[in-house]
Amino acid sequence: MPRKWGPCAEPRCPVLVSTTYCDTHAPAPYATSTRRERLPANWNGLRRQVLRRDRYTCHICGRYGNRVDHVIAGDDHRLSNLAAICLDCDRAKSGHEGGSTQGRYRP
Repeated sequence: MPRKWGPCAEPRCPVLVSTTYCDTHAPAPYATSTRRERLPANWNGLRRQVLRRDRYTCHICGRYGNRVDHVIAGDDHRLSNLAAICLDCDRAKSGHEGGSTQGRYRP
């Protein structure tokens, strides 16, 4: 059921919205993420190397995989911790790792 119209969640904003925030106050998704900054400078090369090594095959389901996954979550970028993964498995794994924050805006 769609949300009824109400005021923007930003204090003292008079705009009526059917979502939580009006366009002016809506936070950008993952705007505070530092993930890209934490990747090594040679990430694109590592990514290509992993995909070629794994022959573009998802390490979970065996289908075509064109993404690279950290097998053990975190910032360990060693080749032994990186593997090819398909989009569906990547979304499922990220959803499990992210828990209740998956799909939400960051504060």
